[in-house]
Amino acid sequence: MNRKEFGQLLSALRQDMGWTQFQFAEIADVNEAVISQIERGVKKHFEPELLFKIANALQLTTLERREFFLAASGLDRKQIVRQASANVRTDVFDVRKVLERMVGLTGDIRLPAFLGDVFGDVLAANRMMLAFYDIPPAMFENAAQIPGGYNTARINFGRDLVGRNHVADNWDQYALNSMHAFRVNSLRYRAHPYFKYLMKAFRNPIEYPFFDRFWKMVSSTEQDREANVDYFSYTHPAFGGLHYVASTITAVTSTGELFLIQNVPLDEHTDRVFDQLKSAGTGAVRFAPWPLKPMP
Repeated sequence: MNRKEFGQLLSALRQDMGWTQFQFAEIADVNEAVISQIERGVKKHFEPELLFKIANALQLTTLERREFFLAASGLDRKQIVRQASANVRTDVFDVRKVLERMVGLTGDIRLPAFLGDVFGDVLAANRMMLAFYDIPPAMFENAAQIPGGYNTARINFGRDLVGRNHVADNWDQYALNSMHAFRVNSLRYRAHPYFKYLMKAFRNPIEYPFFDRFWKMVSSTEQDREANVDYFSYTHPAFGGLHYVASTITAVTSTGELFLIQNVPLDEHTDRVFDQLKSAGTGAVRFAPWPLKPMP
C-alpha cells in the first residue's frame, strides 16, 4: 500500500469515527497538519510514536492494529508476498490456481466450512455449512445483483434474519464475534471502492437493521481479541446447545487474502451434530466472484 493509498485508508478510518481532521488530531494528540499530510499522501516517513498514537485514537483492536501497521509499511500487496525467481517457485501470483485449491479444500473438509475474501464475500461453502445454516435457496436467486448479496454481513445482519434465526440465545455474542472477523479482515481495504459500495448498503437500517450497532460495538468493547479464533456457544432452534470455534486458514496471494473458516466442535453433542451434517454430501458450492468485484 503506497502512501497515497494509506492516506485514503486513514481518511476512511477517521470518517468512520465521524471526526473531522481537527477532531482526529486533537484526540490523537497529533498536529492537524500532519494528519492532512498523511491523508494527502505527501508524508513519506511515519515515526513509530505517530502510528502508535493514531492506532490508539482509532480504538483499533490488537488484530486490527496489526493490519493497520502492515498498511503503513508502504509495501504493495504484490511486494508483501515472496517473489518468484529462478530458484523460487510460488503460486501467490496465480490467483486462479490458489482459488481453485482453496475451493477444493473447502469441499474436502469434513466440518461445516466456507471460503471468504477480505470483503466478507462468501466465495464458496461446503454442503455441510449450507445444511448447518439452512439458507433459503431464494436468498441466492438474485444475489449477484444485490450489494453484498453473497456477503457474511447479509447472512448475519440482514433483514432476512438468517443468522438471527440460527441463534436462539446469546445472539449479541454471536453477532459480535462475526463482526469482529469482518472488521479485522477488511481493515486494509476500507478505502477500496468495493468496500465503500458494500458499506453504503450495510448502513441502510431497513435492509441491515443489526449491522451498524455491532460494527461500532467491536471497537468499544472492553475485552480485546488477540487470536483469530472465534468461540461460539448458543442454542440452535433445531440442534440444541452448540459449542464450537470458527478456526481460520489463511491463504496469502498478491491480490489479497482468502480465509477458509471451519467450525470445530468443542463438545460431544456438537461433534454429533456436525457428524450428522455429513449426510448433506461433500464438495463446495461456488458463490461470489474473486478477485474481480463487480458493482452493479
